[in-house]
Amino acid sequence: MSTGFIVALVIVFVLIIGLTILITNKAYARKPEQVDPLPGKELAQKELDQ
Repeated sequence: MSTGFIVALVIVFVLIIGLTILITNKAYARKPEQVDPLPGKELAQKELDQ
């Protein structure tokens, strides 16, 4: 194996690992979608407030 081939191989692996980290960070940086609360809890809270 020539030195150029090894260098190219290392660069490809660094690119793959770097892209994987970027994609993973973007996926985890997204805020989760807001889930609507159950309507039963809202009614129960209003009753407790009264």
